[in-house]
Amino acid sequence: MLSSKATGWSLTMGFVTLVILFTEGMLGGDHETRAEEVAWHVANKDWQWLVPITMLGGVTMLIFTAGMISWIRSIDESNPALTYASYLPLLGLVISWVGIISGGAGANAAADNADAAYALLQLSSMTFFLGTVMMMLSFFLVGTTAYLKKSGTPALMGLLGLAGIAGAVGAFIPGAGPAVWMLLFPLNLILVAIIGIQKVRA
Repeated sequence: MLSSKATGWSLTMGFVTLVILFTEGMLGGDHETRAEEVAWHVANKDWQWLVPITMLGGVTMLIFTAGMISWIRSIDESNPALTYASYLPLLGLVISWVGIISGGAGANAAADNADAAYALLQLSSMTFFLGTVMMMLSFFLVGTTAYLKKSGTPALMGLLGLAGIAGAVGAFIPGAGPAVWMLLFPLNLILVAIIGIQKVRA
C-alpha cells in the first residue's frame, strides 16, 4: 500500500489524465461518425503524435489507479463493497489500455484498410466507454461506503457516491451522454483530486 502522501498525489492524476485525453480529442479533429474519423486519419498524419499523447494519458491513468486501490484499501480491506470498488479501477485500466492500443492500430491501418480501421476505432471507443463506466461505479461504491462509515469528509464522499452512480447510469441513457462525459465524469475526478489533496496536506 502507498503512503498517505503518495496516495494523495496519485489521486490527483485522474484529473490530469482527463485533461490529457480531452486535449488529444480536441487536437484529433471533429468527426460526427466513425467513417469520418477513418477518413480524417487517411487525410492526416497527426495521429502519429496524437497516439503518444494518448499513451501518456494511459500512464497517468496507471498512477491514478494505483492511488485509487491504495485509498480504497486504507478505508477498510474487509468490506465487500470496497473490495469490488478496488477491482473496478484495475479492470477499467486494462480495458482502457486495450482501447489505447486498438485506437493507435486503427489510425495506422486507416490508409491501407478502411474496414479494419473502422473496427479497431470502434473497439477503442467501446473500451474507453466501458472503462469510464467502471471507474464511475467504483466512485459510487467507495463514496457511498466511506460516507456510511464516516470515513473522510462526509459531503465529499456523499457527493462522490451520487455523482458516481448518476454517471454510471446516465452513460446508458440516450441523449444523456454529453452531460455524463462533460459534467459528471469530470466532477467525479475533481472530487477525487480534492480528496487526494486533503491526504497530501494531512
